[in-house]
Amino acid sequence: MKRNAILSALALLACGVAGAQSSSATLFGVIDAGVARLSATGGAHATGPGSGGNGTSRLGFRGTEDLGGGFSAGFWLEGQLNNDVGAGATQGTGLDFARRATVSLGGRFGELRLGRDYAPTYLNMNQFDVWGQRGLGTVETTGAARAGVGGYARTANGIAYFLPADLGGLYGSVQYAFGEQLSNKAVVANAAGLSSGAANAATERTGNYYGGRIGYARGSFDVSASYGVFEDAVRSVGTAFYAGDYRIANVGASFDAGVVKPMLLYQRERIDGRNAVADFSFETLAIGATAPVGAGLWRAQVARYSQSHTRNDFDKYSVGYVHYLSKRTQLYGDLARLRNKGTGTVALTNLSGSVNAPVPTAGGASMGYMLGVKHVF
Repeated sequence: MKRNAILSALALLACGVAGAQSSSATLFGVIDAGVARLSATGGAHATGPGSGGNGTSRLGFRGTEDLGGGFSAGFWLEGQLNNDVGAGATQGTGLDFARRATVSLGGRFGELRLGRDYAPTYLNMNQFDVWGQRGLGTVETTGAARAGVGGYARTANGIAYFLPADLGGLYGSVQYAFGEQLSNKAVVANAAGLSSGAANAATERTGNYYGGRIGYARGSFDVSASYGVFEDAVRSVGTAFYAGDYRIANVGASFDAGVVKPMLLYQRERIDGRNAVADFSFETLAIGATAPVGAGLWRAQVARYSQSHTRNDFDKYSVGYVHYLSKRTQLYGDLARLRNKGTGTVALTNLSGSVNAPVPTAGGASMGYMLGVKHVF
């Protein structure tokens, strides 16, 4: 009996060890900090520390568990840091997990993921931006077409499906996110006579999102396209009642030739206006490239931004260099110039730190440079 008890205990211990070996949890993060100087036509300028010049500072936890039979479960919790002030994404608040908070099930069928995550349309934009959507050189310069939309990079309350990784280079995903609004069709049935408060009340469609992306990557070549709709995203413009869907469509391609990797991104953003305001569209065309040299990487990009119903288009020129001190530590420097047309006053943005870009005079330019260090752990 003693021998049986000992054997049983050893069996239970072995099962526990096997279970521990089949699951894992990891603490990870990025700390990015630098100093930026931004100036604008008209003489205004600002200098100070910034965060996110080559990657958003973040702290996260992720893990997987092998469920057997080719199935697995996973979780991912990730929050943004503003390390220049030692706070969460908004100074004075604690760390949250607004960057990503998901639980998933995976297998030969692909992956089913639930929670807050990137929208497929933003993933596609990020993939073919030489700067990866961070820093002075990024394609994501302005929210000209996104005024009133709110966040468009991520969705909350989402359900997403990702294709399996063994489809011969084919990849993609689809996502639906719930706005979690009560049924209230009467609010938008007739805008006439409604007070501004009633007109801007949420409807059953407000906050819903649906979209997807499909791509093909084989060898040095990669191309993909995406489309997504944020339903009833825009509630008003000024004092006029305005209910509209915000739609994004983009396509990108890259080719890694070894000595240089050119990239192309075209994106069209549209707000379908109803009840007083005309439709609005915003187009972005970016051409860039990266080139590895020794222990560093040069990068450059030219982008053109066009918007409907106005001549206030603008162009952006960026060049930068990343030097790898190790696999996890980088030094970087960026230089960018944005040139407005017409009476436009768009300024360089997309730094998480405390440097506020001065607004140029009408039709003027916005310039900036940044030097920084990024460490991944």
